Amino acid sequence: MTNGAEKSAAAGADASAASRARAEFARLISYIVFGLGSVYLSVRASALPTSRWEPLGAGSFPKLVFAVLAVLCLISAVRTVIDLRKTGHLSGLGAALAEWLKVRRIAFALFGLLVIYLGVLPYAGFSLATFAFLLITQLMIAGISKKTVIQSLIAALIFSVGLNLLFAEVFNVFLPRGVLFAG
Repeated sequence: MTNGAEKSAAAGADASAASRARAEFARLISYIVFGLGSVYLSVRASALPTSRWEPLGAGSFPKLVFAVLAVLCLISAVRTVIDLRKTGHLSGLGAALAEWLKVRRIAFALFGLLVIYLGVLPYAGFSLATFAFLLITQLMIAGISKKTVIQSLIAALIFSVGLNLLFAEVFNVFLPRGVLFAG
């Protein structure tokens, strides 16, 4: 009886250690993301216009805050890597990362599609860019079949052209037409 109890206790300890390692890895990813975001925002804050009355300029305080945040994220990331290395969970990190990315591949694809949509919006205009974005997004989520294609086409048409008409005719707010249709 004790042999089975020892095995289950050992399995529970391994599962708990693996869970802690995954949590530490998630923290590491968050430190990296927030650190990179802070660096970006610090650089952007330095582009704020300066004033004649302020010797440091308008961007000095935000730049300082974001730089400190980036340094703190770097320190935390290094400490997390050291902790993962001490516990011996750093060796399986690559496989765990690959599995994590594989499980979340649709979410990353949707985020990438959103970035493309926002980049194309000024050129293609609201109706065309939104139609393509919604159609592709719905087909990625629902899968491709005759039924989902028809439903996705209808929904994308309603939410792209319909919203554009609603805003233009009812609210007198004109959504971006885009460079292609600005003639």
